[in-house]
Amino acid sequence: MLAQVALLNLLAFLAPAVGTPLQSEAALEPQKFSVEECVEHALKSNAQIQEAQAKVAQWQARLKQVESLYYPKLMGLAYLAPMFTVKGNAVDGVERRWKSYKNWGPYTHLEAILAQPLYSFGRIEAGKDAAKHRLEVEKAQVRATEHLVAREIKNYYYLHLFAKSLIPALDNAAEILGTAQEKAQEMYDKGDGEVTLADLMKLEYGKSEIEKYILMASNGAALALSALKHTMGLSYNVNVALKDKRMPRAKITKVGTLAQALVEAAANRPEWQQLSHGEQAAISLEKAEKLANLPIVFLGGNFRFDWAPTRTDTDNPYHMDEYNNLYGGLALGLQFNIDPALASAKANEAKAIGQEVAALKQFAESGIPLQVRKAHQEVSQAAQLAKISKRGEKAARKWMTFSAAAYATGTGEAKDVLEGLVAYLQAKRSYYESLLNFHVGNADLSLALGKK
Repeated sequence: MLAQVALLNLLAFLAPAVGTPLQSEAALEPQKFSVEECVEHALKSNAQIQEAQAKVAQWQARLKQVESLYYPKLMGLAYLAPMFTVKGNAVDGVERRWKSYKNWGPYTHLEAILAQPLYSFGRIEAGKDAAKHRLEVEKAQVRATEHLVAREIKNYYYLHLFAKSLIPALDNAAEILGTAQEKAQEMYDKGDGEVTLADLMKLEYGKSEIEKYILMASNGAALALSALKHTMGLSYNVNVALKDKRMPRAKITKVGTLAQALVEAAANRPEWQQLSHGEQAAISLEKAEKLANLPIVFLGGNFRFDWAPTRTDTDNPYHMDEYNNLYGGLALGLQFNIDPALASAKANEAKAIGQEVAALKQFAESGIPLQVRKAHQEVSQAAQLAKISKRGEKAARKWMTFSAAAYATGTGEAKDVLEGLVAYLQAKRSYYESLLNFHVGNADLSLALGKK
């Protein structure tokens, strides 16, 4: 019963790694990556990072839009229309002719207005500051996304190695169990009663469970590798291999003190830049919206040209001639767009954004140190557990070997072989699990410290 419970516990642990086998990959020499090379490749090709970089480009363009308010603006209108003949003037009389096509001619109109903004009472400057700070927020978001992707890469990398590292232990257990089965079958065939049918079925059950775990570990390793390639920005059919064959050992020297970790996180976390610039962006935006009702001072120039040969050109300066004229001029003007209700609503919206950022900042001031402490503690604990689990794994290996040897010589029972196998597999799983926790914990610590 103990053996069955232990095997079922191992099944429950391996269950999350179950996945469908990948499709056959191209028969090419695999590209080999270390964990650092996987991270480096992902930083160049990952779609999430590219999306974050695209948002940076968007806000660079928006900043240019705000800065364009400083530049001169040219508005123009031009058209060509048919016009019938009108001769004479208001004093001597007017003659209109339109019945013949010869009475018709072209009417040309060209009008242009050039405006150079001079002063906006601080509104343009506030909008520019808001856009600049938001741009810095998006740049910091790129760094944060890079850190998250690096953590995800390490997670899949070590999950693949975890499943792959279990396979040799399972193969070894299957080999020992197969030998025990052969010996048990020989003893059972003798009919001396030392081996019962129940003993044979226990061994057969153990063999089926191990075969199941081998299949699950193989599929789990393939699934983790597929997820790793996806995160790296590689196609699923690219042939990839990892430079590490087994789970690397835990190196406790990599874990610094908690005080050092807290100082490093305070200096490196991109969230601090996001919150700082986000707060300034909200303040500037609120200021810009409050100034929205103030006018913009501009210097304007106007040019107009009209020509219609079918119309009599008048020389009277007091007569507005819409069809034959040429004039232009300069003026200092004010542009108004007064909507107090809308400006107040947008200012309140910007103020609410600032309050949201302030709340996030308050949360981060306690949350980030907590995240660092948790990651630091988990890495330290995993390193110590790996050392302890290694001792247990060595003891369980001897237990399994001795119980199998005893059974082979007729001095042990099938129950002892199964218990030894279960203990060995549990100890091996526990050891690799502690290594997995150490390496994934290191990835979490790097994320908490603001490092890739």
